[in-house]
Amino acid sequence: MEQPPQFNFIDVLRAPAKALSAKKIFVMTFFICLGLVVYDIFTYIALAIDGERLSYVWSVYGMAPFYKYVYGNIIAQIVFGVGAALAVLVVMMGIFGVASMDIESIRGNRFFGPFKAIGFSFRRLGQIFLSEFAIVVFLIFVVILFAIFGLICRIPVIGSWIYAVFFVVPGFVIAIFTVFIFFVLTLSVVLLPAVSATERHGEAFTSILETFSTIIRQPVRWGIYTAYTLVAAKIFSFVYAYFCFRSVQFIGWASKFGGGEKMDHLIRSGLSHLPMKSDLARETFNFFPGIDWGVELARWSRGGGEEAVGHLMAFMLFLIFASILGYFMATIAVGQARAYVAIRYIKDDYSIPDEKPLFFEDENVNPPIDSPGDDAI
Repeated sequence: MEQPPQFNFIDVLRAPAKALSAKKIFVMTFFICLGLVVYDIFTYIALAIDGERLSYVWSVYGMAPFYKYVYGNIIAQIVFGVGAALAVLVVMMGIFGVASMDIESIRGNRFFGPFKAIGFSFRRLGQIFLSEFAIVVFLIFVVILFAIFGLICRIPVIGSWIYAVFFVVPGFVIAIFTVFIFFVLTLSVVLLPAVSATERHGEAFTSILETFSTIIRQPVRWGIYTAYTLVAAKIFSFVYAYFCFRSVQFIGWASKFGGGEKMDHLIRSGLSHLPMKSDLARETFNFFPGIDWGVELARWSRGGGEEAVGHLMAFMLFLIFASILGYFMATIAVGQARAYVAIRYIKDDYSIPDEKPLFFEDENVNPPIDSPGDDAI
């Protein structure tokens, strides 16, 4: 049985340790890879529509085309936007899966496996999508209202006067409220999946309500918890990245006793097919943004060849790299889940750990005892 939550910062403080689980890293890594596949497909389709040479883009960026392209074609812009949104949605499913595992553990079920968590994430995809979609639709509705409001200016003579009179009330009031909703929408990428993971019936409205309630009623506490989680996730994921780097080095060093220099050449060939000079790779193996201290990978990619097996080695090394990002995001997911459990208790006096697990039920070992009034056989 897990130690009961204390409903304070101590619970969030344990997030890096609780996220360092093979099951949670696997779930998050799976959805990161899936999100990358979705992003790559839509990005390369958008680049093709825009007239770019895909062979050149692939040779430079490969599986991580995160460069800020300027699309001249409106259809390419739409395709890229849809792909980016779907990729974010897939990552949110990963956060949901890890958060659901942690919530089940808090409820007393420590046997909630990774494949069940992945299946649960797909079943709750509609909840996450509808929650985000409802907020986006509301923002679009407000934009349409302001567009209609702008048409008033076209009325001869009195149009500008009417626009000026109603600029502050209700114009500015609605605008500042809308900007706040957009702000919550950006924060909901990490918070809403954790909130949804605690919801027992998969209701989108409840997820939206609790997301807004958390940020409105406990903004400082949630901000402190989230800031700590982000900093801790970066620092501890760097430690994990360092051990991954040394482990790969050890494999190459130990393998050379049997296979010779070919082993080192094979690993370098795999690294040569990966974008080691990209911002993502550099920051992943850097201690912290703004601090130039970490592991330099670019020099380890020199000396490789173009053998076909090098592409397979590149894929294997990519999985290791993806697990680093998986641990980083898993820490954020666990931190958000535990932060919400604490904040829900503080603001509503409601204890999520007292709920029954969704995927576990105790079995009666002994048969029930007959009541005194039952006839004896």
